[in-house]
Amino acid sequence: MHTQEEFEGWVASMERGDCGYIYLRLYADAPDWVRDTAINRFGKGTVFLPPLDVKPRAA
Repeated sequence: MHTQEEFEGWVASMERGDCGYIYLRLYADAPDWVRDTAINRFGKGTVFLPPLDVKPRAA
């Protein structure tokens, strides 16, 4: 099972829009489970924006 912290690490940006939509931008190299988790968490009102570059590496 993946943790909340792991999920948030793959999210480049997230905004709540009109009519309850969630606009979510993931990093380009995000694994499939991240997209599945977002849909399960936010429901059908999840709008995926084009991905950002790959996730920056920790220093």
